[in-house]
Amino acid sequence: MSGYNTGPRVALPCRYATAALALSGCNLANTADEAYFDIPFKCNVVYAAMVVQTIVAGDAVVKFDRQHAASNATGRTDGTIATINLPDTTAIGQVIYDKAAQGSLTAAAAALLVTAATCRAGGGFWNTSTELCERKTYGYLEPGMQVVVQVVSGTTGNATPMLVVDMCEEVFGNLANATETT
Repeated sequence: MSGYNTGPRVALPCRYATAALALSGCNLANTADEAYFDIPFKCNVVYAAMVVQTIVAGDAVVKFDRQHAASNATGRTDGTIATINLPDTTAIGQVIYDKAAQGSLTAAAAALLVTAATCRAGGGFWNTSTELCERKTYGYLEPGMQVVVQVVSGTTGNATPMLVVDMCEEVFGNLANATETT
């Protein structure tokens, strides 16, 4: 363990937009949301990556965006988890990664975000009791959130997304999006 957090380091499972993508990885010629990571526990992102499955012909850009609630784009960030630049002729088996999720808003930037939607879209966390935008790392995630993998600029090739996180110890009852069934 690196000491970044208290729990084990794991790679989260990925869910794809189509069955074909599940076999080949994200299609870098299709500029769209191609894959999703549903967050099952409180964690912090260590890094996001793309593993090249088919040689990349031309430059490609893939962004990992955080959504505060699964399948709800309100307050969706733009590449705060990662922006992966896959260069032309990237070979099969290459892993291109980004640690952008370890950064955070500055105090001045957080102070300018005065609504829940703008705070979340800017990469912060809205505190409903104080009605202030809180600074946490961009990669701070809780159950019910989602990381969306979006191909931004296309080319030919396929790559599989990875999201590596450190689990954080937490009681489910303390998490806003987690409710025990009765």
